[in-house]
Amino acid sequence: MKKLITLSFLVVAVLSFISCSPSSPGKALKGYLNDLADEDYESFIEGVYFPEDMDEQRKKKDEAQLLAIIKEKGAKEYEKKGGVKSIEILSETISEDGKSAVVEYKQTFGNGEEEKQSQKMIKKDDKWFIDMRK
Repeated sequence: MKKLITLSFLVVAVLSFISCSPSSPGKALKGYLNDLADEDYESFIEGVYFPEDMDEQRKKKDEAQLLAIIKEKGAKEYEKKGGVKSIEILSETISEDGKSAVVEYKQTFGNGEEEKQSQKMIKKDDKWFIDMRK
């Protein structure tokens, strides 16, 4: 009986883990935006795509620059608007090959202001990343 209960808990834990992993570009983006709103900037940066052929030194430099910009400007902007109240995914359009997408979303801020935006996403190794390339 103990083994059955232990096995049941293990199955529930595995299913919870699988269901929590962002399987769509919209869910992934929402997670990254929540990281940003929660001031977990390092986690947000982990969700940004950097080309695989980019030299490691250059990647670290670009990550550091992006982090500095986010901390300086992004945090102030969120603060002026009263923080993020909610993030809603409006639509996601995935390319035919399944390797890229565009996510339309709306952020509602603490001051009541709403902002609709779109974000390109790219899929690498079955994980969705924010695509900041032009």
